Amino acid sequence: MSIRLTSLLTSLLLLTTYAMTVAQPSGQTIPFNRLTQQIDSIRKAHKIPGLQVLVFTKDSLLYQHNAGVRNRRTNAPVTAQTLFPVASITKSLVAVSALMLVQQGQLALTDELKKRAPEITFSNVWEETDPIRVAHLLEHTAGFDDWSPKAYAFNDPTIPLEKGLTIASESRRSRWRPGTFMAYSNAGPPVVARLIEKQTGQEFESFVRQRIFRPLGMTRATFHRDGAALTDLASGYAGDDQQEAPYWHLLLRPTGGLNVSALELMSFVQMLMGRGSYRGQQLLKPASVDRMETPTTALAAHTGSKQGYGLNNFTTSFRGHLFHGHDGAGIGLRSHYLYQSELNRGIIVLVNSDGPGFGKLKDAVLTAVMQNVPQQLPPAYPLSAAQKTSWVGYYHPSNFRLAITGWFLSLTELMHIKEEAGELVMQDGLGSEPIRLRPINPDRVLRLDKRGYTPEVTLVHNDEGEQVLVRSFGGGIVANTATKTSILGAWLPIVLGHLSLLLLVISFLMGVGWLIRSAWLKPKGRRLSALPVRVGLFVYALSYLVMVLCLNSGNDSLGGVSPLSITIFVASLLGPLAALGALLGLLRNYRQISGRADRLFLSLAVCSALLVVGYMATWGLVGMRTWL
Repeated sequence: MSIRLTSLLTSLLLLTTYAMTVAQPSGQTIPFNRLTQQIDSIRKAHKIPGLQVLVFTKDSLLYQHNAGVRNRRTNAPVTAQTLFPVASITKSLVAVSALMLVQQGQLALTDELKKRAPEITFSNVWEETDPIRVAHLLEHTAGFDDWSPKAYAFNDPTIPLEKGLTIASESRRSRWRPGTFMAYSNAGPPVVARLIEKQTGQEFESFVRQRIFRPLGMTRATFHRDGAALTDLASGYAGDDQQEAPYWHLLLRPTGGLNVSALELMSFVQMLMGRGSYRGQQLLKPASVDRMETPTTALAAHTGSKQGYGLNNFTTSFRGHLFHGHDGAGIGLRSHYLYQSELNRGIIVLVNSDGPGFGKLKDAVLTAVMQNVPQQLPPAYPLSAAQKTSWVGYYHPSNFRLAITGWFLSLTELMHIKEEAGELVMQDGLGSEPIRLRPINPDRVLRLDKRGYTPEVTLVHNDEGEQVLVRSFGGGIVANTATKTSILGAWLPIVLGHLSLLLLVISFLMGVGWLIRSAWLKPKGRRLSALPVRVGLFVYALSYLVMVLCLNSGNDSLGGVSPLSITIFVASLLGPLAALGALLGLLRNYRQISGRADRLFLSLAVCSALLVVGYMATWGLVGMRTWL
């Protein structure tokens, strides 16, 4: 009875709060009726099962829209109380918790990981001169790789943080000098959460409940599938076919295990907007919130850039106004919060789908919120001819978020800056539309996106003296940095890569024909010329096609010994062996190949196969064991 009464009172309170705050004058300039129509149109067009959208100030709710269902099987609707798994938004809780200890003198952002937690395994060849510090872990500038398939494959709610950090520790390897470049990684924040546990003697989740959830009234938020998450949790729907995804018990919950409703998440964001204050309670000092929002450890920050990734808090520049927040991406789920304290505006978007509709929703809500806010761009800086020349050129992606994606991104991503009609423009990707750049000093420009986004791009030099472009922050697997290269260095890998791919596909298709023809000739006592070469090329092509298809499946079984992971392992070995076999067959049977065209094609195909094998070997993709 008491539980039902509590639920009834909570519902009445939420309804009362909504009715009172939605009528606040500060929301009158925002076209909410039109926004509702846009949201519903996007939801239907992209088949988003359900969503929660909020617009608010630091002390009031201006707009709330709950739509669709949280579960398609039960047809249960999304309500104000529905919880969504918000994935990486959880990282913001790690930063706030750490800053609370910093304020109490129990932790320092400059503390060295090795001294604070010598039992946590990591690798940093620069440790003597550039040790990994707490700030590097929170700003993702330690150089760590992102999680391996092994870490993502775990789905066990009973593993404590201390034990979880002993699993898949190979991600904690500094690939470049700490404090130089940012690459988003799930490996760093859980380490800071463990430092909090060691310092306080409390489980991280317990500390958050006591120090953050209770003061903010986040009574239903949880890190597990318990409490309100048993009855009011949105299910995720993944892929083009929108299949229901099972609940994911994340290996290290501080990196992405939070379940929360938009309304309760709003109180956390309002605390940040209030510079650490919420309804008379000062959870953080204003200076601590400022530090959370400000990147300081990367090279771009050293040049004066205020955009990028702070302490588990990223920046979004829209029409020159700097917003702060974080996104989250789970299986069939997306989440987003963003706020601008000076404008006193914040937004939250939660959906249970992982399709492109989420990005369109974010754009629509932010555009509506900023519709009547004047643009605020810094004055343009007049670059000299020499300064323009330093920007102009080709840049290939570098400092990858996930090292294993480098082989693919290096062949598909290319940045080009050129001068048109006296202005710098950027093509960010093959075949992309040119984007105008607005210089604001010799080493920094704004990208003037047609949607209204104005992120910075900063020019720095790495330890090798190479010019590197640094994006303020990029989502997904796209690298945040790109290193300058020559025209040859830019296009040769791409051209060779695409030609090799073309020859691989042709080898596979012709291989099918070769096998059929060979079977047809055998009863007649005839034999296809250079058959070992043809069979080798077919097996090589089939192996790599199977390998890529398996990797692209995104199946959790990649992280363990499974038919899928074993198939990848076998294919990654069989492909190179088949290519070598084709080479030996070509050397032995070259003169037996009838026809100049046939001889030329087989020679090119074998050379291409060896090139592919060598390239894959440099990325560690020969004998690939995804379960390690």
